[in-house]
Amino acid sequence: MVNNKIYLKVSEDDPDVAYLYLPGHPGERKENIIKAQIRLYDIIKNYKGPDIYLDIDQKDNVIGIEILG
Repeated sequence: MVNNKIYLKVSEDDPDVAYLYLPGHPGERKENIIKAQIRLYDIIKNYKGPDIYLDIDQKDNVIGIEILG
């Protein structure tokens, strides 16, 4: 089922790691949904902040954001 809400999940193992599920994300533990992952450090010159990855689906939509504090 496609989720139409924003949902933040903090890792049970590491409180400095979280995943933000965006509208359109099919849910946890789904396989083969991520086509690409873009790291902010790679696209923003002189980025200063937490390590953030954008998850892109097969239709080129951002469906999740992984935050590593």
